[in-house]
Amino acid sequence: MNTPPLVSLIIITMNHEKFIEQACMSAISQTYPNYEIILLDNASKDKTFENAEGLLSQFGQRYQMIRNTESFGVAKNINIAVSKASGEFISLLSGDDWYTEDSLAEKVAYIQENPVDFILSDGYKYYQAEDKTTDAYTPKEKKQVIDSLSNFFHENVSENRTSNVGTFVKTELLVKYPFDESINTEDWDMNLRLTSKEYKIGFIDKKLFYYRILSTSLSRNWKLMKDSYEKVTHKYIDYIKADQELYKKYRLKLIHFKYEILLSETDSEAEKEKLRIEWKKEKYRVKYKNPVLFFKLLMLKK
Repeated sequence: MNTPPLVSLIIITMNHEKFIEQACMSAISQTYPNYEIILLDNASKDKTFENAEGLLSQFGQRYQMIRNTESFGVAKNINIAVSKASGEFISLLSGDDWYTEDSLAEKVAYIQENPVDFILSDGYKYYQAEDKTTDAYTPKEKKQVIDSLSNFFHENVSENRTSNVGTFVKTELLVKYPFDESINTEDWDMNLRLTSKEYKIGFIDKKLFYYRILSTSLSRNWKLMKDSYEKVTHKYIDYIKADQELYKKYRLKLIHFKYEILLSETDSEAEKEKLRIEWKKEKYRVKYKNPVLFFKLLMLKK
């Protein structure tokens, strides 16, 4: 009987003292028979490292611990962990998220049965403050992702449409094409880089992860998101500008960041309302070329 391929389940964590047990237990509880756990602690100031090591040491699962003495960005941490991996495949997990127990088994089965190089999947979002769980995608969003797989780069180059928790990828690709350490949205950047080089992406239509959303999540920091968006899209700006629809989406996304930042910087409701009106006007100027249609729509939207 052939031995199933070794998978390196990489957990990147920092100050996740409250959540690391759930992440580690989801890693330990995988039904897949052949995997290692590599946990990298990014110089946590709490008991994340001690709690993780104490838990992982209680089980027979193969694991290794890495502890940074200084803090780095997520991309560099992943690159460090990948350099220690022995598996044929890598599955990435943040220390505040967690997997379903069949996550690795489903991914290995999918990549063995389909001509793809890396995989995303469906899952859940968990809102910590509200203690609320929702689907990671609406039915419409998920259909868009699945329908766009054969043209993934084009469909995602002006806007990230995927939830990238639990990315599963051939190790050789991450060795050949390390994560860009200058970018915060390193997962979107990696998706574009691999698909731009014609590596194939797959999507498992099963819920295999839980993505924890905190008030401190990057998705709530509009300035950082704008910076990352511009860094990623700058790599492909000629491609974006060459396509009228892509360029329109790109400009609308920059307008979105502009006004979200302005709104986050004021507490005045009157000022916020003024900004929302200006946002609407600027958005319509980009979306509609016909001035008559523009003003008719503007009046309808008020």
